[in-house]
Amino acid sequence: MPPRNHAAYIVDKNSKRLEVRPAPYVAPGPDELVIRNKAVAINPVDVGVQLLGTLIFSWLKYPAIVGNDVSGVVEEVGSGGRASKLFRPGDRVVGHAVGTDKRASGSSEAAFQEYTVLRYNLASKIPQSLSHEQASVLPLGLSTAASGLFMKDYLALPVPKPLSETDVSRPADSSKNAVVIV
Repeated sequence: MPPRNHAAYIVDKNSKRLEVRPAPYVAPGPDELVIRNKAVAINPVDVGVQLLGTLIFSWLKYPAIVGNDVSGVVEEVGSGGRASKLFRPGDRVVGHAVGTDKRASGSSEAAFQEYTVLRYNLASKIPQSLSHEQASVLPLGLSTAASGLFMKDYLALPVPKPLSETDVSRPADSSKNAVVIV
C-alpha cells in the first residue's frame, strides 16, 4: 500500500491561498525517484504562480500544486532506468521539482507536498554535513547559473565533462551567487 500524501494546492485560478488536501502518491517511472520531502524552499517562480497564475502559466490546470526547490529522502526509485543506477531508498537528496513546467507530467512533480516525483537528472545526493534546509535553496541558484552559462541565448558555453571530484566553496551572499563559486 503506497504512503498517504498531502499537498498544498492552489485551488483555482482566482485563489491566492494554499489549501492542504489529500494528494495521490505517484510511483516513479524508470528515470524517476520519489522523495519524502524534508524541506521545501519558496522561490520567485512559486510566488509568481500563486499571484499571477494563468497570466504567465497559461498551461496550469487547477487545482495545482506548486513548488520547485526541495530536499528529502528517497522513498522509491523507478526500476529499469537510469535512476536505479544512481539512487537508493534512504539516500538524502536535493532536487529541482518541475510540476509547474508545461512539459511536466503533472502535479506529482511539484514540491509543495509530502512526496515528490523527481527526474533523476534534476536530483543529486547531498552529504550529511548539509542540512535539508540548506540544500533546499540550491535548485533555483543552480538552474539560474546553468542557464546563464550554457543556454544558447546567453553565454552558450560547452557543458563540461564530469570531474572525478568537485570542490564547492561555502555560500556567498545568496543562493544564486553561491552556486557559481566552484
